[in-house]
Amino acid sequence: MNIELSTASETAPFEVIDLQVSSRPTAGKSILSVRFLCRNDRYTNHLHMPELSWFDASQLQRFSQDLSLAHHPEICQTDLIDAGLRLTGSVRRLAGTWTTGRTVRIEPLPSSANQFSPFTIHASHLDVKTYASKLYNRLWELFTKG
Repeated sequence: MNIELSTASETAPFEVIDLQVSSRPTAGKSILSVRFLCRNDRYTNHLHMPELSWFDASQLQRFSQDLSLAHHPEICQTDLIDAGLRLTGSVRRLAGTWTTGRTVRIEPLPSSANQFSPFTIHASHLDVKTYASKLYNRLWELFTKG
C-alpha cells in the first residue's frame, strides 16, 4: 500500500509494508495498538496510532471500509472517543477534478489529552480498501485468539 502523509511542515510518500495490531490488558480491559511498518526512500520506520479500545478499533475499521466505497462528494467522519481522534475522509479532488484517491484528515478531539497538529493522509481507493481488509483480518485474528 502506498500513502502520502502531509503535515504542516512536510509531505512524504510512504510504502506501507505491514500493518500490526497487538493487544495488552490494562485495568481489566484490553487496549489495542495499531502500527504501520513504513518505508520511504530514506528509511524504514513505524508509524503508530494512539492506543485504541475495541470499540474505537471497530469504528476505525468501519470508517476505512466506508471510505474505500465512497463516491464524490461523500464525506465519511467518525470520532474515536477513547483515542481522542476525529477522522474525516473524502474522495480526493486534484486540479478541480474528482479522482479515485482518498484523503483522510486526522485531528485531535477538543477533549483529547493528547493535542497535536492535524495532518492528512492521501491514498488510492484500492490502497484504502486493502488497508480496511487487512485491519479487519488482523482485528479478527486478535479477537479469536482471546
